[in-house]
Amino acid sequence: MKKVLFVIATLLIGGMMLTGCKKDPQPTPDPDPTTKTKTVVYKVDNTYSGLTMSECFKLSVTYLDANGQSVTENNVTLPWTKSIEAKLPFTAKMEGTFSYNAADLPDQVVYGRRYGIGTYDGNALVISLVGNMSSSSKETFLSIIEEHPDRLQFSQEENF
Repeated sequence: MKKVLFVIATLLIGGMMLTGCKKDPQPTPDPDPTTKTKTVVYKVDNTYSGLTMSECFKLSVTYLDANGQSVTENNVTLPWTKSIEAKLPFTAKMEGTFSYNAADLPDQVVYGRRYGIGTYDGNALVISLVGNMSSSSKETFLSIIEEHPDRLQFSQEENF
């Protein structure tokens, strides 16, 4: 009888030990192991072809961050650059508007827009800036902007 009780007790204890053991949770694998990221660079420059934009202009720029949310920065100092690490595929978008106070304009105004969205290829930034700078008298500038206010605005979108 003692042998039977000993065997039953051994089986019960062994069974409890096996069923009581908890496996360590396994790390959840990335659902998409091919997920890639890219450094996306937004850039607004203030020089082109030997001209530097007059310092009286203020820039407000809106861009998409790595989560696809709009971020606006006001009274930005030029040149302006913002880099984000985005998960691909990613649509980068940037819009901007230059403003000014007419009383602060110099007699000779240098204005325009020079902007772009790019990425890094290895260690080199690959970006094509578009737009240009112009120089004119204060009166001519005010006349041009009155007829074409869009000359101080820009928008660009790139898919990566």
